[in-house]
Amino acid sequence: MDKLPPKEKFFDFSDYSRPFSRLLVNFIKDSTISPLTFTSFSLICGVIASILIYLNQFKLLAGLLIILKSFFDAVDGELARARNRPSYVGRFYDSVADFFVNVSIFFALFMRFDESILRLISVIILFHLQGSIYNYYYVLKRHKAGGDKTSRINEKNISSIYPYDNPFWFKVFHRLYVWIYSWQDNLIHRVDKSVEKLSNIPNSFMTITSLLGLGTQLMIIAIMIVIRYERYIFDLFIYFYSLLGVVVVLIRKIFYNQK
Repeated sequence: MDKLPPKEKFFDFSDYSRPFSRLLVNFIKDSTISPLTFTSFSLICGVIASILIYLNQFKLLAGLLIILKSFFDAVDGELARARNRPSYVGRFYDSVADFFVNVSIFFALFMRFDESILRLISVIILFHLQGSIYNYYYVLKRHKAGGDKTSRINEKNISSIYPYDNPFWFKVFHRLYVWIYSWQDNLIHRVDKSVEKLSNIPNSFMTITSLLGLGTQLMIIAIMIVIRYERYIFDLFIYFYSLLGVVVVLIRKIFYNQK
């Protein structure tokens, strides 16, 4: 099961590892390996990459680990859909793990370059807001186009979970998700609530918006580390990418406003 029906699929810059993840999923879908295992692999790769960034060692390996993190991040959901076993535990664990990896990368850069605490807080907030713009439109598209509906715009109230989801871990990861992300989702919703009136989210707009996706963000970070431009990562996401986020919302309101 894909996230979107075939005719609604778009070129997604942030989803570059999907073809490779499907190859692995086709090989292991009948095994007993849990999708959560790959979420944990994703978390481990990101943490190790952060340590290498702080130590200023093995830059190529650090960049490859960040890309591998994105690969495992695609495998977990792909495996769950291949087995037709969506999971709220997996959905929220995945997002919490992403947040932890992102913060660890920026904290490593903060420590290594002796950045100010204000810039650290700013880049963490803005980086996640940029990703939330992409997620907001992507979730809306999936709902409007008849795709996967495990994710929602408002994740605060989940009335029921799947029978195979562990209630304890659901509560833990759901509560963490709400603390971390709910204010972002609410803010982006307020900024462009009118998009809900559209019958669908155009594929061409989603391709533009995917420049803000976490996969794209992490790929850029990986490249900048490998080419030794990591000192400029804070500036890129505080200034340029924040401007890009504003431009994307304006593009939607100006050019994609037909109901």
